[in-house]
Amino acid sequence: MREKSFATRGLAALLTCLLLSGIPGLAAGAGAAAASASDDQPSASGQSAGNDDNEGKAPDWQASTLSGDWGGTRQRLFDAGVQVDLVYTADYLRNNSGGLKRGGGYMGNINLAIALDGEKLLGWRGGSAYLALISNSGGRVNRNEVGSFMGVDNIEAPVNRTGIFEAWLQQSFLDGKASLRAGLYPLDSEFYVTDSSGVFLHPSFGPAPEMADFGSLAGPSIYVTSSYGARLRIDPDPAWYAMLAISRGIPSERIDTAGPNISWRKSTGSLLIGEVGFSPVQAGLLGDYFGPAGDDDDYTPISKVALGAWRYAPRFEQLTAVDANDQPLGSRHWGAYLLAEHTVHRVPGTKRDLSLFARYGFTDGRTSTIGYSLSAGMSFRGPFPGREDDVFGIAATRAHADPQGRALLANESGSPLTSSNETVVEITYQAPLLPGLVVQPLLQRIFNPGFQLPDSTVAGVRLQLTL
Repeated sequence: MREKSFATRGLAALLTCLLLSGIPGLAAGAGAAAASASDDQPSASGQSAGNDDNEGKAPDWQASTLSGDWGGTRQRLFDAGVQVDLVYTADYLRNNSGGLKRGGGYMGNINLAIALDGEKLLGWRGGSAYLALISNSGGRVNRNEVGSFMGVDNIEAPVNRTGIFEAWLQQSFLDGKASLRAGLYPLDSEFYVTDSSGVFLHPSFGPAPEMADFGSLAGPSIYVTSSYGARLRIDPDPAWYAMLAISRGIPSERIDTAGPNISWRKSTGSLLIGEVGFSPVQAGLLGDYFGPAGDDDDYTPISKVALGAWRYAPRFEQLTAVDANDQPLGSRHWGAYLLAEHTVHRVPGTKRDLSLFARYGFTDGRTSTIGYSLSAGMSFRGPFPGREDDVFGIAATRAHADPQGRALLANESGSPLTSSNETVVEITYQAPLLPGLVVQPLLQRIFNPGFQLPDSTVAGVRLQLTL
């Protein structure tokens, strides 16, 4: 209770200071510069958004939010080094067949994000800060109706929670080619990420199931509970990047009871993760395939290949293996992954394009239920002329349980499994109807939910409001 009260008081103090202090340019009557155009779209993930550097370019609030520029206040805040974003996501999903039972329900998520430019605000050269609060509401469709191991919705939480989810400071150096970030840091904000899979609601198209799966001792700092960590990123060349992070683990027995973040003292062990990525387009390997360089439309295709690996300390207990004295055997909890995504087609002179992605990851197979997962799909931005901001997507994902994982699942359920794999296919269509208002219907077919339940068909719709 003390930690929650302290966090709440700290947030209130920060907001009060931002709104009432004499930051240059915020005085009544101060003129506001016109906001430049921005291609930013409302986040469809339900997770923390706004982590990327905005490179000094103000969003076009009139075109991307319901409330606009607040009479110039947003622009004055931005000029002073403060950006405030508020997104409300509401999902209604219904299980129409198979799974645990028929039925559906509503799930909601509020995400308040405050990004601070240290140089504009305090003269802190190369410095920045970020604060995100989340609040979950509604039911739990997967837990009550579907029973899928991987889940069905990326905003569903084990318990509804409100509080600070992300809070970090960052220092850039080497002329912006490197940065160090530290604080409350969810790994899925940067690691194991493919932009072209972000349109889908299924959780596995964010952090893949083998990485998101909690081992016998702990799990990663990801949505919906974060922990403290630090991340170093180096961009030696526009075509290459490398990241290394260390984060405290979330205790497996506390995932259903912890809040949006967990204290350093109550966390368990540490997770070390690294990723190296390469962009063929930035390297110039495709020439002018998407149009001559310097196009006035400022078009940027998706292009990334990345390799990553992670490992926990200390050693974990294996799920079911025991020694001669019937004591659990120990093992290292680790995994690795490979991902690729690329724009393969563009309608000339427009931002209508088709992008593909594929991901594969695996674990040690002894300390967590999932041995490996793979996923692939496509997203088509602007499938129809005159609807350039719409996105159509179709993708599939599969999680495979290794022998110890299958034995644990069968023991917990009290009945044999019917499959070693759980497979999901999702079809969705994201349509902005008004600035800041997005409607997104979807359909999922889940084969062998929970590795033992009848095939499930889930249909629903997402409503997202960017205020």
